[in-house]
Amino acid sequence: MITRRAFIQQSAMAGIAFSLPESLAVFRNDDTFGYQSSFFKIHLEKDRPAFTFFSTDSLGGGVLSVNTILGTDLSDENVYESRIGQDSIAYFPKTKGPDKPLWECKASPRSFSLRTQWNENNADALPFTVAFAQKVNHCTVLGIMEEKNVMQFPCVLHFPDMGSFRVYCSEPSVTLFYDADRLVKDRFIKLAFPAADEHHKDITYSFESVAIYPELDIIRNDPRFDGFRRNFINSFQMNPRIYSLANNAASDTCAFALYFYAEAARFTPALVKGITAMDLVRNTLDRFFGGMLGYGQVGYMNVGGGWTSEYDSCDTAPSLIISACNYIQHTNDLEWGRANYNHIRDWTDKMIATDRNKDGFIEYGYSGNSGSWDGVKRPANWWDTIGFGHDDAYSNALAYRACTLLAMVAQRLNEWEDAKRFESFAANLKSRYYNHFYNSETGVLAGWRSEDGQLHDYYFIGINGLAISNGLIEEAEGRQIMQRFVTKMKNVGYTNFRLGLPGNLIKVANEDYSSRRFKSGYDAFQIYINGGATGCHVYHTIHALYKLGMKKEAESILMPMLESYKHGDFQGYCPGSETTKDWKAWDGECWGYEGYLAENFMAVLGVFDYSEAQ
Repeated sequence: MITRRAFIQQSAMAGIAFSLPESLAVFRNDDTFGYQSSFFKIHLEKDRPAFTFFSTDSLGGGVLSVNTILGTDLSDENVYESRIGQDSIAYFPKTKGPDKPLWECKASPRSFSLRTQWNENNADALPFTVAFAQKVNHCTVLGIMEEKNVMQFPCVLHFPDMGSFRVYCSEPSVTLFYDADRLVKDRFIKLAFPAADEHHKDITYSFESVAIYPELDIIRNDPRFDGFRRNFINSFQMNPRIYSLANNAASDTCAFALYFYAEAARFTPALVKGITAMDLVRNTLDRFFGGMLGYGQVGYMNVGGGWTSEYDSCDTAPSLIISACNYIQHTNDLEWGRANYNHIRDWTDKMIATDRNKDGFIEYGYSGNSGSWDGVKRPANWWDTIGFGHDDAYSNALAYRACTLLAMVAQRLNEWEDAKRFESFAANLKSRYYNHFYNSETGVLAGWRSEDGQLHDYYFIGINGLAISNGLIEEAEGRQIMQRFVTKMKNVGYTNFRLGLPGNLIKVANEDYSSRRFKSGYDAFQIYINGGATGCHVYHTIHALYKLGMKKEAESILMPMLESYKHGDFQGYCPGSETTKDWKAWDGECWGYEGYLAENFMAVLGVFDYSEAQ
């Protein structure tokens, strides 16, 4: 880590450097002007208002080596006159006019600002545009969006594994242009801050370095939890083109993944004054209410083909119901609950109606029989290349939680008959769940029971953890199940919990796999969804272990994962590879393709279990 003293010495060799009080260093050379504190490092061009380097460490540790800037926006061909003050650089047009800068950047140790002023000679001033390299960091902007590419202030600019800035604007009616794209050679996240004009003659954009996480006394000043502090809000990524929560800022919104974000939002402090993570969940639900489709829903299309199934995934409705109920219960926004109750009830009624044979379980339209998959049609749930079908243990565990939560919400809204109906469905599902999915040959829950009556069991650890966490399995049986998984992991040689957990501990047979990537090796064991290691779903297992009193086993998974979060091991590309860190083989080789999958970070919630167990 570079020290402030060393930084000043190095900068002095390159140009001119001087220091300001409170650990802010300012330097300049022939082409660049910059600031560095222990919280951020920025460089700007000297002849135009543009960043050439941008890095942050919201914990103030001075970890600032990563430059997130993709490149300079050269659409403004003008060359400006710059004037450098002790803690600022101002850009003036070279044409004559009032002595007001078009843009001025000013810094202090934990914040900086961009100020723009208008005069009649500056009528054509361009926005201050910043393009971040998504391959370097999957940054995102979090806040209120009501239309494509338009972010309202205040908002949060978040850099996973690095930290965050709360961003404010002095003019309430001014908005931020926000865009992202991964289908181009240079994947980007782009921001454009409007210049002052005759309607807004003096605008200041303020950036405040901040780490947003819940304060827990037991982890205070403990560096093992630095990954928790920097990355607590990593579960939230806003896609600006659909203005909804998504896998990442340039990826799909998955209806069946929204519940991950809603669960994390329950524990998240305010993002910025007046805006919470639950607001982002609510706004995304509003988009679904308004007709938006996500991956997992019939009719959803993307460049990869979209959701190629005749049926909504079995976990889509439970995910949306859980998210809506968590929002209502957490915020006490009963007005929103009443206004949208019919939507939520309709989702629930359609979900329950899939129990076509009246055995108490929601069902998928495809049989799930071995050999029935063609590599195109999608299986029943999040694990969308494994042949889950018919009665699916994962989706039914979510359906139980969805009905339990909605029964409580219905009571609060005085929908008593609905509450009884949802309670009854949940109770019936729970009474049958263990016997229906328990595999006596392995001693754990199978992944699904196909239409031909066969159980399909590949030691799905996350699914078993979810069922236990959601209260479907009694404590004695739960302990036996989780102990078998602990033993099985040792037997198969899975010991590196810094990688997260595999979804399944033994290879899924080819006849139970449905992948469009067979030729590229994605059906091989430990590759991608077929036993690949990931942070996704790990929280279910950690929480289940703590719930069962298996503290040692829980922490043997949680603590290595926190170390990985600290070092950025779940986002971006492996060195020298075009595959990404969101999925890995057991030896650590990357096999992901998203680059960033928001579900990878839900395991930070295990720190709450850790705190309660001490």
